[in-house]
Amino acid sequence: MRKIAIIGAGVAGISVLNALLKNAYYADCEIVIYDQQKTFGTGLPYQPDSKELLINQTADTMSLIPEDPLDFVKWLEREKGVADGAKKHFSRTWYGEYLKEQLKKAVKAIEPTIIHEYVLNVRVEKNGKYTVETIVGSATYDIVHLCTGHLPYQDPYQLMGENKYYYHPYPLQETLSAIPPKARVGIIGTGLTSIDIMRFLTSQNKEYKIQFFSRTGNFSLYREMESELTLHYLTMKNLNRAKKEHNGYVPLEMMKEWFYLECFSNEIDVKELQVLYGKGTKEQLKKQLINKNPLSKLQTIIYKFDPCLPDFLQALTVEDKKAFFSFYEPLFNHFRTPMPKESLRSLLALWDSGKVDVATGLQNVEVTDSGFDMILAHEKGMHVEYLINATGHDFSMEPSLYQTELINQLIDQQLVQSSEFGGIQVTWPNAEVISPKYGQLKGLYAHGQLIKGTQYVNSARAIMLRAYQVVNESAKEWTQRNV
Repeated sequence: MRKIAIIGAGVAGISVLNALLKNAYYADCEIVIYDQQKTFGTGLPYQPDSKELLINQTADTMSLIPEDPLDFVKWLEREKGVADGAKKHFSRTWYGEYLKEQLKKAVKAIEPTIIHEYVLNVRVEKNGKYTVETIVGSATYDIVHLCTGHLPYQDPYQLMGENKYYYHPYPLQETLSAIPPKARVGIIGTGLTSIDIMRFLTSQNKEYKIQFFSRTGNFSLYREMESELTLHYLTMKNLNRAKKEHNGYVPLEMMKEWFYLECFSNEIDVKELQVLYGKGTKEQLKKQLINKNPLSKLQTIIYKFDPCLPDFLQALTVEDKKAFFSFYEPLFNHFRTPMPKESLRSLLALWDSGKVDVATGLQNVEVTDSGFDMILAHEKGMHVEYLINATGHDFSMEPSLYQTELINQLIDQQLVQSSEFGGIQVTWPNAEVISPKYGQLKGLYAHGQLIKGTQYVNSARAIMLRAYQVVNESAKEWTQRNV
C-alpha cells in the first residue's frame, strides 16, 4: 500500500486531499495529514479573526470545487443567507468556515490519519522514499505534498522581537487588541495587508492615530466590475504554436505584442491608464472612484489571463524572464492585485478626515524607550508608540530566523533550492521539487507560495486547480511506472 503525506491543511492541502479522493488511482493509499490544530482547515489567512478582514477576490473566484466555480457562492447563500453574492467581497473568517467544511467532507470520505504536529524535517531515503519527522516521531512515505502555506514576512529593519513591534500581526483580533486607546500606531507598508490592519484598528473605536510608512506611499487600486470579453491573443493556443516555432521558447516581445493587441481590440489605452492610475497615489485612487474608465476591461484581461500566466512565464528564456520581473512585473502586479472597493472608500475617508496619514521616503527605523523613530528621506522624522509590519512576504528562500524549522532544514540539506524569481525550483507543470543535491525528486511536490517564482498566481482557486493537476498527472506517471 502506497503512503502519502500532506504537510499543511490550508487551501493547498485541502485541495490535494480532494483531488486524491476523486482519483481512483489513490483509492488504496494510506493518507496522512500534518498540521497544527490552530490553523487546521484554514491556514493562516483564513483563521478566525475580525470580520473587518475581507477576501481581496470576489466570491465567484473562490470555489474549491473545480467543476463548480460558484460553490462558495452557493455556500454563502445556504449557510449565511447571502443572495446575489457572486461579485461581492466577504470576510476571510467566512471563507475559513467554508474551507473547514470542505476538509470535513473529504476527511469523512477518505478517512486519513491526522497528526496535529509541526513537521520539523523531511529526509530522502536511499530507496527514493521520504521520511517525515515531527517532535513525537517519524514515518516514511512514497509521496509527500508540501502545502506549507505562507512564507515568512519581510522584516526590512530587523525589528523582530522588539517591544511594541508586531512582526507577524495575524490574527489581528488576538495580536493587536491590547494596543491602548489613543495610541500613535505606525504601519510599515501600503499593500493589502496594511489595509486589513487599518480596517481592524479603526473598527476598535479606540481613537488611534494611524500612520502608514513606506518608500513610495502608493496603494493598490480597487477591483472594478468584471467586463464581458474573450481573450483572442493571450491564449494557450497561441503560446503552444509559438513555442513550436521558437524551439520551446516564446520571446517576451511577442508576448508583449499579444498583450497590446488584446488591449487594442478592447479599446484600452494602456499607456494612458498607466499615467492615470499606474502609481496608486491618493489623487489617482480618488479619480478611480469617481471616473468611469476602462480599468475594468484591463483587470478582466489580466484576471482571464491568470490561468495561462504560469505557462507563459515558463516559456520565457531566463533573460526574458529577468526582464519581465525587472521592468514589467511591478506595474502588471499593481493592476492585477486590487483591493475591495469598500476598503478603498474607508482608506480615503479616513485619510481625508486626518485619522489616517501616509508618510513617504521611509529610510530607517530607530528603536527608542517609548516606541520608534521613523527616519524619512524628505521630511522631518516621526515618532510612533506601536509599529505593525505589513511589508509583505519574503520569497527569497534563504535560511533565517524567520523561516520555519522545516524550511530551514530543507534548505540546509539541499533538498530544495531557491528560484531566482521567488520560492523554490520545481518542474512544470508537475511541480516536483528540484534539489541541488538529488536532482528532480520523484514524488515530492510543492504547492502555493513555495513555488511563487514558477506558478506566480497564488489565489485560492489557482492553488486548487494546480493541486488537482499535480495529483492527476502524478497518478498517470506512477501508473506508467507500475507502482
